[in-house]
Amino acid sequence: MKFKKLALVAAIAAAPMAAMAMEPMQDEALSAVTGQDGISIGLQTNLTAGLKIHDTDGAAGVTGVTANGAGAIVIDGFSITRAATTDTIDITIDADDGGTGGAFLNVGVSLPNNLTIALGGLNVADSGRTAAGGTWSTSATVSAGSTATPVPLINLGTMTLGATTLNIQLGNEPQGNMIALDTTISGGINISGFAINDANSGGALSTDLQIIDNGGTALSVNTGIDITTAGLVIGLGGIGDATNGLDVRMANLNVGGAGDIGDVELVGLNLTGNLVISGK
Repeated sequence: MKFKKLALVAAIAAAPMAAMAMEPMQDEALSAVTGQDGISIGLQTNLTAGLKIHDTDGAAGVTGVTANGAGAIVIDGFSITRAATTDTIDITIDADDGGTGGAFLNVGVSLPNNLTIALGGLNVADSGRTAAGGTWSTSATVSAGSTATPVPLINLGTMTLGATTLNIQLGNEPQGNMIALDTTISGGINISGFAINDANSGGALSTDLQIIDNGGTALSVNTGIDITTAGLVIGLGGIGDATNGLDVRMANLNVGGAGDIGDVELVGLNLTGNLVISGK
């Protein structure tokens, strides 16, 4: 009986504490709770991947093609490597009611300096895909999504990026685009080992590329990317210096495989309009 009385007294004494614990938290306290102001993700990892795009109806009507079949565009050797193991790809995610413009999800992405992106090789091959919505090839010889050895078309090379930021908005887009790039890429875009192969004739056009502001040392990018009913739309007008455009430097330009032609500069290139990518 004494034990029951002690338990009752303890319960009565604890009741005010429990009530206090269940009171709503104030804004100051909530601001210290992880996730109150969105979600932050830091990626300290490298990435490797391949990509296969299956064209299930082939190239009907093209000169020299007597019987068209399913083909595949194959990208292999793609990777993203950070300059140091401590470098972080930062992603910040927030949701907003958007006011009168409507709700949206905001995703900010910040890339570290000297991020190396191996763009891999662009190849073409048999698809191993019977038709759209059909079956996949299960042959043990399938490498890169085909039943035959892929034919190399372009070595896309290795690209080194300076520190870069971009902002993605899903749902409504108060910034005006789904993806907005308004940044300065230090050192510009550098691509080494770029080559276009003539698989039938055996030669290649190869060069190292640097893309920077006209007369500058960095590349200014202020453009937008959207997915419209026409396809993927990439604005070209905001790439390079707003007044003088951009420079494309081709070092060690080689055509065919013999001696280099030399170094070539395309100076003051001004781009306008959009690049539109879609199926047909």
